[in-house]
Amino acid sequence: MLITLNDVIIGVIYVVWVGLVTLKLSKLVAKKTNTYVARKFIHMAGGGVVAITSPFLLSSPLVVIVASYLMMSYLLIRRLRQPMSWFQESDNMGEVFFSFSFGTILLIMWVLEPNFWQLGNRYLYVALLPLIFMSFGDGVTGIVRNYVYGRRFKGFWGSVGMLVLTAPLGYVLLSVPGLLSAVIATAVEILPLLDDNLSVSFLSFAFLLAAVKLG
Repeated sequence: MLITLNDVIIGVIYVVWVGLVTLKLSKLVAKKTNTYVARKFIHMAGGGVVAITSPFLLSSPLVVIVASYLMMSYLLIRRLRQPMSWFQESDNMGEVFFSFSFGTILLIMWVLEPNFWQLGNRYLYVALLPLIFMSFGDGVTGIVRNYVYGRRFKGFWGSVGMLVLTAPLGYVLLSVPGLLSAVIATAVEILPLLDDNLSVSFLSFAFLLAAVKLG
């Protein structure tokens, strides 16, 4: 069975929570801080919370995948019609890429390993670690940089903050490959060639997938 009544109920709760974070709480954060911090708050309180809790609450990743693509569509529509100025920026589609990466990585993993959505399954962590890196790692990086440098700047201390958070978690969940994936995620986050909501998630996912399959 792809979806259960419990999945639907939890899915509705997630939608309400992410909606609250995106439409209300992040606006309060923006007023107290700025747009940049508000974006990172949404990453962590929205996507990050779902990434950590959903394997415990849902019988499959279907609800999260569908919700991610719906969120991506909603963000695109709002961007075109009535941008949410407290976090959406005309020259930065990071929130759209974030939702796309979230749903797509879970979908790819589900296609490759249909039974991955089980606690203790290594492939579950192959899928979740990149999402956690993207949510909390990149989120902490942005917040550290904002308060250290006072502006959006890919500086050294933000990367340190990301690595300090992600490396232990990667090692606990997937040993050396998990640790190395955290280093990779931190390294590619600095590069300006690709939006980090794509580079951090997909490159660390590709590495972990290859490492676990070959290992």
